[in-house]
Amino acid sequence: MNLSGITLILLDILLKCRSNPVGTTDCRVSNHLYVCLNDLNHLENLAFEDTTAVQTIDDIELHIESLDITDTSEKSFHDVRNATALYMSDNRLRLIRKYYFHALDQLTYLDLKNNDITEIEDGAFVRVSSLETLLLDGNRITRLGPTIWKGLTSLRELYATNNSIVLRKNIFRGLRQLETLALDANEITDIPTGTFNALPHMDLLYLSRNEITSLHQDLFRGLTELNELDLSRNRITSIPTGLFRNMASLDSLWINANRIGSLQAGCFEGLEGLSFLFLSGNELESVDMSIFEMMGKVSIEPGFIIDGTLSVNLTIVKGFVRCESTGSQEPYSCEEV
Repeated sequence: MNLSGITLILLDILLKCRSNPVGTTDCRVSNHLYVCLNDLNHLENLAFEDTTAVQTIDDIELHIESLDITDTSEKSFHDVRNATALYMSDNRLRLIRKYYFHALDQLTYLDLKNNDITEIEDGAFVRVSSLETLLLDGNRITRLGPTIWKGLTSLRELYATNNSIVLRKNIFRGLRQLETLALDANEITDIPTGTFNALPHMDLLYLSRNEITSLHQDLFRGLTELNELDLSRNRITSIPTGLFRNMASLDSLWINANRIGSLQAGCFEGLEGLSFLFLSGNELESVDMSIFEMMGKVSIEPGFIIDGTLSVNLTIVKGFVRCESTGSQEPYSCEEV
């Protein structure tokens, strides 16, 4: 772009910001964008450095990370409305207002991780119906609900790790296309039955590094397409009978680093197709070996040494065994009773 073209873009941006009530507006070039912030680090305007070049690009990414942005104006994104991805991580956003992304109706990827977000207004995503991936990790969010998700009819991936989200029944209702949900490290102590209602296409569910102590037997009812489930590094003491029924698609299950003391008959009912089971770091004392009888292809970590011999095929081991853990990554040492 020639000098006169750049001058016209800058002039247009400055004219849009001329009514700024906070004082001066600082415009700078960052990641091929003109970024205009006012004295309070509110994003006043955003524009492409080279408008000609972006007209030939199908997937346009906006990178405005680590700029200490605290807020945006209603027209901040009007000049970049054809963007498909917005990276806005590592700023200082506290509130996601309902008008923030109204101009970005082609957005498919939104990264808001590592801000100071405590609240998302209802309807904040109503105009971004094409959004497929949303990252909310590393914020201070405690409340989410169906009214927040309005408009997200295409969302497939939701990452909300490292927050303090309180789970409730129907909290994710409306996200019918959701396939990946990451809720690790949220200080979760309780998961009410119905939390995962109306999520028929869930494929990956991550709940590790929380403070969960118990699981209701109907908790995962309806998640018939689930492929991976991570419940590791919690405080779970037992696996209720029937918890995994109707989960024939489950391929990998992490329940390691919990406080499980026994595995009773029926606790793995429905997991005939399981390939990987991670059990290390529990407090196993008693195991009914019949639980592995129908799991013909499963690989179990860390495994079981029964009466001095490492059991390679647990499907043929019968009866009860008493065990003790010799180390978080070492096989459980057990003897038949």
